[in-house]
Amino acid sequence: MWSRLVAVVAVLGLQAEAAAKNPVSNAGMCKLAKTLDGKVLLATATCCVGYARPMNYLCPANTGDETYAKTTKQYLMDCDGEIPDGVIIAKGPGDVSKALAYAKAANVAFRVKSGGHSQACLSTVKDGVVLSLESMKKVEYINHDDGSVFVTIEAGVTLTELRADYTANSDVYFPHGLDPWIGAGGHFTGGGVGHLVRKFGFGTDFVVGMDVVLPSGEFVQVFEPEYEERLTGRLSVYNERDRQLLWGLKGSGHANFGVVTKFWMRTIPRPAYVVLGKYSYNIADKTSVEEYWNSMCGYYSKAPEDETAGERNLLVWPMVSNNREGPGFLMRFIIYYIPDNNSTAQGALNEATPVVNAFLTHVKGLTYHSGGIEAVAESGQFPNLVDPSASRYAPTCVSRIVPSREDVCNRDGWIGKFADFIYDEITAFPSRGTTLFTYFDKWGGAASLNDADFERTSVSTRNAYGTIQFCRIPLNVATRDTNAMINGEGGTKDFNDSVLADVGNGWYLNFLDTLATEPEQIYTEPAVYQRLQKVKNVYDPTNVLDRPLGVPLPGSEFLADSTLALVGASAPTVTDYCALSGALEGAVLMPAMGCCGTSAVPPGFPCAADPANGNLSYAESHNRVLVDCDDLKPNAVIIARSALDVTKSLKFIKERDIDYRIRSGAHSQSCASTCSNCVVISLEKMKGIDYVTSDTGATFMGVEPGVVLKELIADYQDHSDVYFPHGLDAPVGLGGHLGGGAVGYLTRKFGFGADFIVGVELVLGNGKFVQVYDQDYEEQLLGYRRAHNDEDQDLLWAVKGNAHANVGVVTRYWMRTIPRPSYMVKGFYLFGAQSAAHLQSFWGSVCKFYSVDDESPKAKNLIMWPFVRSGNQLMLQVYYLPDRNDTASGALAEAAEVLNEFLVGVTAPLITQSIQAVPDKMQFDNILNDQGGRTTYSCTSRLVRKREDVCNNWAFLDSFADRMWYEMENPVEDQTFFAYFDPWGGAATTNDPDFVKSSFMGRHAWGTFQYCRTPVGDVTRETLWATVDKFDSLIASQISDSWYVNFQDRTTTNRSQVLFVPEVNERLQTIKAKYDATGVFSSPLTVTLPERGW
Repeated sequence: MWSRLVAVVAVLGLQAEAAAKNPVSNAGMCKLAKTLDGKVLLATATCCVGYARPMNYLCPANTGDETYAKTTKQYLMDCDGEIPDGVIIAKGPGDVSKALAYAKAANVAFRVKSGGHSQACLSTVKDGVVLSLESMKKVEYINHDDGSVFVTIEAGVTLTELRADYTANSDVYFPHGLDPWIGAGGHFTGGGVGHLVRKFGFGTDFVVGMDVVLPSGEFVQVFEPEYEERLTGRLSVYNERDRQLLWGLKGSGHANFGVVTKFWMRTIPRPAYVVLGKYSYNIADKTSVEEYWNSMCGYYSKAPEDETAGERNLLVWPMVSNNREGPGFLMRFIIYYIPDNNSTAQGALNEATPVVNAFLTHVKGLTYHSGGIEAVAESGQFPNLVDPSASRYAPTCVSRIVPSREDVCNRDGWIGKFADFIYDEITAFPSRGTTLFTYFDKWGGAASLNDADFERTSVSTRNAYGTIQFCRIPLNVATRDTNAMINGEGGTKDFNDSVLADVGNGWYLNFLDTLATEPEQIYTEPAVYQRLQKVKNVYDPTNVLDRPLGVPLPGSEFLADSTLALVGASAPTVTDYCALSGALEGAVLMPAMGCCGTSAVPPGFPCAADPANGNLSYAESHNRVLVDCDDLKPNAVIIARSALDVTKSLKFIKERDIDYRIRSGAHSQSCASTCSNCVVISLEKMKGIDYVTSDTGATFMGVEPGVVLKELIADYQDHSDVYFPHGLDAPVGLGGHLGGGAVGYLTRKFGFGADFIVGVELVLGNGKFVQVYDQDYEEQLLGYRRAHNDEDQDLLWAVKGNAHANVGVVTRYWMRTIPRPSYMVKGFYLFGAQSAAHLQSFWGSVCKFYSVDDESPKAKNLIMWPFVRSGNQLMLQVYYLPDRNDTASGALAEAAEVLNEFLVGVTAPLITQSIQAVPDKMQFDNILNDQGGRTTYSCTSRLVRKREDVCNNWAFLDSFADRMWYEMENPVEDQTFFAYFDPWGGAATTNDPDFVKSSFMGRHAWGTFQYCRTPVGDVTRETLWATVDKFDSLIASQISDSWYVNFQDRTTTNRSQVLFVPEVNERLQTIKAKYDATGVFSSPLTVTLPERGW
């Protein structure tokens, strides 16, 4: 998979510079607006005439709502020239997906913003489009049973709003910054540095999950494995890629790989009290500035791992700025201390005081001006975050990551350069028309220790000593000159060139400025940078999210290096299988014995002889039914006993990118439920059957996929007087049977088994466990109605006829039922064929009987299976479900009327017959007495799309009769044959003629035709197949090139032969894209993902 992605990118040259962008089209934006829950704001007022929504809904003059002027007004005055042509206001992930599709199709310059606080102006773009998440502002709390509290925050929540919300609604929080206007989207994908960084780490360290819209438009949820089940109640089937995506977004997100719409955060208790303060000192000369800086260096001299808990609790911000209380400038140390003993103000102060005093011992040679510390209630510590007084940011700033202490403390001459510049600018004040401030943000502590090896996050500057920033502030905003503040004497570029150039050439992602020019200056760890490029290549290979300083696509030379592959598709080891087995309710079966002798689970538990699973062995389980599939031997069979087992198994498989199949009864004639050098997930031990009686008296059955037809029949005969349509082959599992339509002896009277599905429980491709019910039956089953949307009904529609692991793995079906009759009529007629003419008359009688579209009710009660078989035998197998079924004689009399209509046209001599009315409980004795065994015959089949294909088609009739007569007269040694027709029609067609309630494509067919060869001696499978293939090429191919999904065979070669109704297939593909967007379920002949397009 990865090699294919690499090849596509390399061939297309997608790592090259992006093509020139197109101008923004108002018409295109208005077309987009009609599809959104949010809105589009444009620079021109005549944009949407003729569109369904009111013009002012989209355009500038929109009083009381977001207007173009308001929304494009930049928080940072530095960015005033970067005005987009349009803004897309997203209200949810669906809007984000549509906006990305638009940007890709229209090829317009595109940016994403949550708060608009990027100092490098990366959240806006001139002559382009901005996707604004500012209206996505939900904050929600999840209280887990174990006492943990989690918080979900949407990307447009600002730090002001976040702080106000958790202060009002909870006693927990997590690390974040202090600037009130910053949006959560950029803040937490960029690291989330703030006042708690030394004690607890970055805000990103507390992200345990994200909702993300990928550049492809797909919506995904990714979680840290150890938190996912606690948050969602299940384990998702996400592979190594998904974990790499979460890793990339946690520290290097910023719309590099997708747009994060929601963060899932773990929390910590908020202290009752914290200690705040500041110590200010006078600036006498350059030496005092040097001493001031040396004080910080003296205190922060330890490596993070050597710091005490108290030292990590203390954060000191050195800052030089105007004296707000009087003239001149001051050097300040801003103090923030988070006490462990915080239940009282005095306790907090007592703990903080010695630690702060230890810092103050390093402050030497400075003249004290003012200051001290105090304990304050945590809830009231940041009044500026509750009611920010300013709406725009006037300073122009430059910053730099300080890689190590030596870069700003022990390097010869650097402190002198810093002191010279600061003192000279203070002396020049106010001649520049600006003032200044500079500060240092010390990291270390938990910031470095939480993830020192970058295993969980991609904050590549994590191990830095901290960040230094220098800003110019206009004295008069009205005459603010951005160019002078950057390029003028004493400006930010001057500070950069004369002071910061010696520090290094790296930036913290959330403190970018206009002087950063290359991505490598942000993603400063080479290994992190290379890994980020791999993530980019997987999730945004066409560079939809291309922006300045974003993670670039790797070059072709980089991609050609196989050692840099994001995921190596490694085969699971025995230890891997043993670990999985220990995590399951079921087990893992493998060919070798003794595999787990050194693992925590008992020796032999997941191996060939497995007492815990009824002594089911690998030999028995790898291929239980069809001899045709014996040459396909999986590396392991995972026996699932629950939906959670299914989820864990899929997760295991997709993490390792290995091939797999899913099976319930292993009855697929095309061997689609097994494979070689792969893993099979077997549902054969999921055998629950439940009965639910509603208040209306209706009875429903809940059946798990491993129940076989023999077990189903035995159970409902013992426990109820109801049933639903199903087949008659004893070993067929309900998982595939019902999911593929479920044709059987009740088809013509009541319809397919799939028509009786009213609910399903299933595991989706992302691992989510869902329950979906038909809205007409949900309240009867559950006792109440749930708020589920149309997508749920789409999913149910897809499962009813095309379940076969297309959109998920069904772990239970809920079935409506009908009363079972007291008596039914069953039996057979056996005729002798003495010529090809007898074959034609026999088949002609079938054609004549099943010739009327508007069949009588009694005709629908009858199903006859005509068989042609070795020994010159023509057999008619009969099932009749009488309306009058309270007595045997009444049932038999009613059936005779209908059967006689058929028998009139048969010219072959009758050899014997056996037609009788039997009590319902006796009708399936042959199935219930089936001792199992294995199916040895090989078959080919075709769907008979319409009657004319096999009745009025004389070429077929002649070929069929001649061939059957030839095979009767020329028997093949060690083989017998049979051919039969399974007529449909009746309720099979009329239940859902327009595919409104189900996706079963064979519904309008006349029936199915099948031809099989059975070995009776020592004959090879190849010889048997050769005979079957000959018949297929001579006869079956004349019928059609379509297959009933449950009767596929070895000659079925492409999806269109099974998925042959275009409008149904298109809808299935759309549903596939919603529920299995990454193609977790991608077995042969299953529904494919659609081509993406605008």
